[in-house]
Amino acid sequence: MKRRLNDEDSVKEKETAGDLPTKSRKKSTFTDREFNMEEISKLKETEALYHSSLFRLQVSELLREISVKQKMKQRLEEASRFLSDTLKNLPSGKEHKITDRKWLKSKHIKNPILEKPFQVKGTFLFSPPLDVFISGSFVTDTMIEPDIQADLVMIMPKTFFQPKDYLNQRYSRKRALYLCAVASHLENLERVQHLQFSYFMGNPYKPMLVVKLNGHDLKQVSLSLHAVPESGAFKESRFHVSKNNVRPGWFFEKSDPTKDDVDAESLPGTPYYNSSILHDLCWAKNGKFVEKFLGGSEGVRDGIKLLKVWLNQRELLKGFGAFSGFLISCYVAHLIMVKKINKLMNFYQVFRTTLLYLSKSDWVLDPPSFYEDEPQRTQPTTDEFRDSGSCVFIDRSGFYNLAFSLPVHTFSRVKHEAKLSVDTLEQQQQNTFDALFMTSVSFPRKFDHIFHVEVNASTLNGPLEKIGGIQNQVMDVGGHSTISIIYHVVKVLSDALGKRAVLVQPRITSGKQWAKGDDPFEFDSEPCFTIGISIDNMNAFNILDKGPAAEAIESRDFRAFWGEKSEMRRFKDGTIHEAVLWTESSCQSDRRLVCKRIVHYVLERHCGILSKNIQYMEGKLDPLLHLNLLPKDTDVVYGTGEEQSLAVHHAFDHVTRAVRALTSLPLSINSVQGIHPVFRHACVFPPLPVKQATSDAEVVSGCALPSERKPLPPYVPALKVICMLEGSGKWPEETEAIKGLKTLLHIKMGTELKDKLSLCVSIDKDHVDVVKDGFVFRLIISNTRELAVLRTVKTESGMVKFKDTEKSFALEKEIIELPRLTHLLHSIQQENPVFSATVRLCKRWLAAQMVWGLIAEEALDLMVAFLFTSPHPYSVPGSPIAGLLRFLHLLSTFNWKADPLMVNLNKDFKDEDFTTIPKEFQKNRATLPCMCICTPPDKQGTKWTKPQPTEPFLKRLIVLARESLAALESQIMNSSNVTDFKMIFRPPLSHFDLVIHLLKKANILHYQGVDEKSDVHVGDSKTGSNKSPDIFPVVEFCVATKFLDDLKMTFGDFAWFFYDPFGGSVIGIVWKVQAFERKEFKVSNFRYRKPVIDGDERPNLDILKESILDDIRVIGGGLVESIVSPKASH
Repeated sequence: MKRRLNDEDSVKEKETAGDLPTKSRKKSTFTDREFNMEEISKLKETEALYHSSLFRLQVSELLREISVKQKMKQRLEEASRFLSDTLKNLPSGKEHKITDRKWLKSKHIKNPILEKPFQVKGTFLFSPPLDVFISGSFVTDTMIEPDIQADLVMIMPKTFFQPKDYLNQRYSRKRALYLCAVASHLENLERVQHLQFSYFMGNPYKPMLVVKLNGHDLKQVSLSLHAVPESGAFKESRFHVSKNNVRPGWFFEKSDPTKDDVDAESLPGTPYYNSSILHDLCWAKNGKFVEKFLGGSEGVRDGIKLLKVWLNQRELLKGFGAFSGFLISCYVAHLIMVKKINKLMNFYQVFRTTLLYLSKSDWVLDPPSFYEDEPQRTQPTTDEFRDSGSCVFIDRSGFYNLAFSLPVHTFSRVKHEAKLSVDTLEQQQQNTFDALFMTSVSFPRKFDHIFHVEVNASTLNGPLEKIGGIQNQVMDVGGHSTISIIYHVVKVLSDALGKRAVLVQPRITSGKQWAKGDDPFEFDSEPCFTIGISIDNMNAFNILDKGPAAEAIESRDFRAFWGEKSEMRRFKDGTIHEAVLWTESSCQSDRRLVCKRIVHYVLERHCGILSKNIQYMEGKLDPLLHLNLLPKDTDVVYGTGEEQSLAVHHAFDHVTRAVRALTSLPLSINSVQGIHPVFRHACVFPPLPVKQATSDAEVVSGCALPSERKPLPPYVPALKVICMLEGSGKWPEETEAIKGLKTLLHIKMGTELKDKLSLCVSIDKDHVDVVKDGFVFRLIISNTRELAVLRTVKTESGMVKFKDTEKSFALEKEIIELPRLTHLLHSIQQENPVFSATVRLCKRWLAAQMVWGLIAEEALDLMVAFLFTSPHPYSVPGSPIAGLLRFLHLLSTFNWKADPLMVNLNKDFKDEDFTTIPKEFQKNRATLPCMCICTPPDKQGTKWTKPQPTEPFLKRLIVLARESLAALESQIMNSSNVTDFKMIFRPPLSHFDLVIHLLKKANILHYQGVDEKSDVHVGDSKTGSNKSPDIFPVVEFCVATKFLDDLKMTFGDFAWFFYDPFGGSVIGIVWKVQAFERKEFKVSNFRYRKPVIDGDERPNLDILKESILDDIRVIGGGLVESIVSPKASH
């Protein structure tokens, strides 16, 4: 402390003497010095390769975090040496039949492989491994945290095998028993803590033993033990992909299984089983080849680590049918081999180049290969590899397909993700690093449509009987029926959906582990399998599938596939084609479910899977946007609201033409633009046609009014429309004069609309209300001159200055910003039909949390727009549920404190904006609101987030979003048919201090409630405005919201009030902490307070809660049913 004080004194002395302070001198020295060559080289490299130096720094830091630390490497090396020495010195065992289980029972171990059928020939005699070596990503130094597990490979001697052990799963079962014998010896070691089995890469033929033991420093490490045969134990040609090594007679337990051996060449091939054995035979050869290419280059190794993180975040790295870490390492080695990557590249170049070639490659038609020699006669051809049904990647030997366990649909997903990631890297945009490496692309957020197929003994019988040739596939994968059925279902759906679907992919079953004494994991034991569909928004909602011409040869195949659904239709061009019509409804909600109808029909027709065994998730949240209309024969089509929005736009077009045709106004109208949320397709419940006013309604000056002792009138919203006049120099210089002139213009406008066009009109000084097709449009005349006058401020000295005021800010938002935003969001809806349902569902969720009004509607619109303009790492949402999930994820994970959300509307951001806007944001962070949403017209990002939301509310909203996201994802991935999807739309009332329950008769929007099933009466949209043109309906009258406004105005100093404006039946009250603080005894503090005498005999004022509640009851007379404390009742 003394030294610091002395330093400060010396600085002050130097400043007094006219010298620069020490800190300034240091800074000057740093900025003036020249960069050395290494720094210049790094700067040039950053400029040429990376988006920014920040991106390079982030990736470098990520690599530091995921790379295995030196201490852990030493720990693994020591543990592997210990296990290697132990395993080599194991004693030989006694000979047993393969089916003998007595010795296993005595060790409390179960064979970790499905034995179906159980009986098989052969004997088992354990011999210690010839050699034990560490392999895989540990050797190539491409292992990543946190799942650190080294591969330890045991070489089983030739003498362990008998001549025909390659047949009928004998090799796989003996290999599994070998691991059992090893486990029985290791469990007695003091250092060994846990022993578990798991499938290597999810392959049911390849169990591995996971050993967790204490390292030399007593910290636990994990190693997986694999057993492979000694070189030369079997001929590689024995496992040609087209050969049969699992005899059907044995597998299906026929009476005379030996008949198959006579004519083995005619039996169906077993490519999966054969490749599983070849994997072990070629392990060492392929491993060394890959190590040779990956060794000696840190850039290549780090690039592979990034690729593994990238795959892992997309749930593609582990499990059955995944794109494994070894496979991605092999592909990088292949790119090095064909000189697409060189070892001098840095990690970013390796990562980007690999993604680029992945996105363009085809592992079926043009597969990669390690094989360089002349092909042998006994080797499979590329066509034979291709016919096996999986992707193809030929290994060093030419016999083994490295990608035999990689299905075509998984590779399609990898290609799709690679293309999205390359686009992300090429486009200058915000948070590229997060999109590539930090955002977890979960299955329910990735896919637009998700469905579950129930799996049990009875449901599996249908597909096994219906699908031709599937029994042979089941035999090939060891009796796991679900695996074969999933592959067939995906293929059939891909054919059926065609251009409607971008991806059809089953959820990858993650690598499960089980204790050595438990039964092995069986794929058929899962209650269901899950399939996701990523749809193409341009084609998915077509209600008609047009097939080939009726006389074409292809029409026969078309009819065979679609069955009774196919019919001949004549099209507008006069041609006759086969076609399939999926629905006659014009509702967008029904069009969104066309894929669901196709899935149900095709799976039952071609796979024998009944509709009752399919749980389809799309459409589960549609009831939250649906209204039941009366009368039933009304011409109004509602669905989930899209058609009603279009009806409003249709009526608005007529009003626009009428307004533009006015002749009584002195100035022409430049533009007529709607600013109500319905004009940007973002109104939660688009307005319904106004119901015809009854004859007994109280009418004053041609307008209906609510009257006592009669039912409340239905809620009719006024749809605001801005009519912008042309510029003129004759506008007054005073605000009040401008308002008076606008009133005259409104009178002229309303009079002409009523007299000449016979429209039902209500004229007010600030607007003109017009009824067209049952909708009320509120026309507001505006001009830019008024905005300039509001910005004009005179100083005391008489100088005129232009300064933004609160009034000018509000007017600018209404007449300039809102019309522009409405136009831009309307264009998003035109390109993406799902935008409307998505944004309205997100608003429905927010309102259901009873926090409506604490964040601007426009801010929510922009957040949803961000999902469509910058969807990475996803594609554009194709369903409302997917959009809601991504909205909740964005809201709960985005770093609002450190970054602005940049919504690139109309792609108007320039490249430099993605650098300058975040810099300006950081520079001015202290003065900016807690949430900033930047758009091209609003680069500061405060137009729609100031003054709301406040920081405490934003934190609360983030918590609600996080919990709702977890709950909804869990429900979607749950195959149960009884899931209540409305759960996240019911807020817990126990968080409120008091709850006001409203009478149902006072809540005129009760039919919009989350759990309401009541009907709503609507008028006829075509004639509703013409039956009684002289009676104007009651507009913008909702008793519940007006009561809420009164509560906030009267008691806002004492409490917060929360309400769901869409049919909410309760108002939540939370007392403000400062309201309970004792106030000073002053007249200004007497409101709802009583005097109390403290211990020091000084009078103070305490709150009177009962008086507040009494006044709430008085204000809410006829509206309030009860006021209760949920905490007390809870």
